[in-house]
Amino acid sequence: MGKIYTETDRDVPRYACTDCSACGSLIGKSLCKVKSRGCCWYFPKFSLVDIQRMTKAPEGLKVLNRIIDNPNTKIYNYYMQARGFFDEAEYEKYMEGETLAETDYIEDHTIFFRACPFVKAGQGCTLPPRYRTFVCNFFICREITEAAKSYELFQNYEEERLKYSRWLDWENEGLKHVLSERSLTLHGNLAEAIQVLQELEMSQYEFPYLEPIILDDSWYRGA
Repeated sequence: MGKIYTETDRDVPRYACTDCSACGSLIGKSLCKVKSRGCCWYFPKFSLVDIQRMTKAPEGLKVLNRIIDNPNTKIYNYYMQARGFFDEAEYEKYMEGETLAETDYIEDHTIFFRACPFVKAGQGCTLPPRYRTFVCNFFICREITEAAKSYELFQNYEEERLKYSRWLDWENEGLKHVLSERSLTLHGNLAEAIQVLQELEMSQYEFPYLEPIILDDSWYRGA
């Protein structure tokens, strides 16, 4: 039986699913050279809150340097996006072919040919959960969502995820305002902006404990 549950890494919450280790999701299908990468085709966007958290510990600063040193990282005014691998040639061949993945909900087929720069095949994300993005920590694939939505507890998971997302948006706007007041941006004044974020007090969010959801494995059989 699969299980969905909450866990924290130094007070940073995330949703975890035991079925991820044997990912059978359609969006987890990889047609690029990075195999067994699960749903880690997303190119993560690190917000000001994410960056501020990294500045608070030596290991976090090492993660931040990994992101900055990634050759395909794009630094914008108030966030960074770490772009990873994209097999464009194979994608174009795929789109020109007659056989596409059978799906009624995926419109962007580039996801089959992409991989996050921090994912390791067969191992998963190489960043500690406390330094991952909200999307990475709270994403639940369509297949698991469909299996879990009949459970009353799952509504609590969706509601608490939304509350946390709104809090992060509020905190990011506050940090953006501080940098703006000082005429600083990540793109134009990276070192200075990082120093300001490091000096500011870090707000904390008390994410509630949620009872685990034990999934009946009959959903694997299509029952």
